[in-house]
Amino acid sequence: MITMKKGRSFLAAVSAVAVALSLGACSQGKMQSSTESSASGAAPAGKTTIEMWDYLGQGVSNTGMQAAIAAFEKAHPEYMVKRTSFAYGDLAKSIVQGGVGGAVPDLAVVDVVDNQNFAALGMLKDLTDTDGSRASEFHPGPWTSTQMDGKTYGLPLNSNNLGLYYNKALLDAAGVSVPTTWDELKTVAKAVTHDDVTGLAISAVKNEQGTFQFLPFVWQTGGDLQNYDTAGAQALEFVKSMIDEGSVSSAVTNYSQEDARTQFTAGKVAMMMNGPWELQNLADVDFEWGVAPLPKGKAAGTGLGGENVVVMKEGKQNEGAVKLAQFLTSAEGAKIYCDETGQLSARPDLAGKLKLSSDEKLKVFEDQLAVAHARAYGKQYAKVSEAVQVSLQEALTGAASPEEAAKKAFAQIMTLLESDK
Repeated sequence: MITMKKGRSFLAAVSAVAVALSLGACSQGKMQSSTESSASGAAPAGKTTIEMWDYLGQGVSNTGMQAAIAAFEKAHPEYMVKRTSFAYGDLAKSIVQGGVGGAVPDLAVVDVVDNQNFAALGMLKDLTDTDGSRASEFHPGPWTSTQMDGKTYGLPLNSNNLGLYYNKALLDAAGVSVPTTWDELKTVAKAVTHDDVTGLAISAVKNEQGTFQFLPFVWQTGGDLQNYDTAGAQALEFVKSMIDEGSVSSAVTNYSQEDARTQFTAGKVAMMMNGPWELQNLADVDFEWGVAPLPKGKAAGTGLGGENVVVMKEGKQNEGAVKLAQFLTSAEGAKIYCDETGQLSARPDLAGKLKLSSDEKLKVFEDQLAVAHARAYGKQYAKVSEAVQVSLQEALTGAASPEEAAKKAFAQIMTLLESDK
């Protein structure tokens, strides 16, 4: 159990963990399930219970995880898995609060952006000795999200990223093609803008969705947070220039990703940045649409989302938890889960081998995993992300010039990154 003195610091860190949330599907409510249990809830004789927490308790996410766990239990009859599934927004807080009270699960499936947060709090088992050599099994972006201080604190389960959705009819009417570069994106967005239709919708809201959607522009400059004063300024200037031209609405500073989708499905924007989770939401729209890779600047790049499996340091069944984590992220376990859920695997050896790999729209996201960047910036990430969000708000609203906003954020970001060393 964590001491009360340490517990207070953990509770203070809850807000930091909660801020750094990613953008996958959201589960509601709380459920408990086990593929095998006795009437009393205790493990049957001869079996050891592995306790697992996640936010995958509804729909195909739930059935996919149930199928993967059933396969694990068949391969390892000495174990049974007890799952507790929380609402998406409650899982991180529940894990941290459980750490204070000494009631953590044995392992959890968490958002990729939370992996380093939990590692920084000292809550995760160091898997370097058992799994640190598995980097070649995963795409670089997902693997990076599990790393901190040269050690491995999780294993990638599934991944997603951002692509460019486009309304084919609106592009055809303007006589333009799907953009592949920044220059083309700017030209196409301007060409399709007319009356009440704008060219591009993104989420630039002041929360993690804004960071998730804006950082690809930074990476596409060929830069990163370590030179945000220049790379960030260039990215901010590019987006602001499209707002100034009217091809991106100034309201994007308040848009969530769902708001961007609403504008797109209503025919109010010709293009939007969004992830593969929106594919099913567009099945019934009354116009032809497609998905393309994000247009590149000096480099190609997109943002990484998805889930990782982490083993809790103070869990009661470390050995079983490690085995379950290894199975879920193996080619066998990941394929079971991804085939059922329609998610993309973090494993390049499963590319083209999943049930939905033949879907040309999903394949765009699958192919982009090779250039997907993790938001893996160390122990102070929540504050780093907030600095990026503030710069985005200041630049896009005109409160500061892109150069001023980027320079101010850069000073904060470097102080935070240096504090990790």
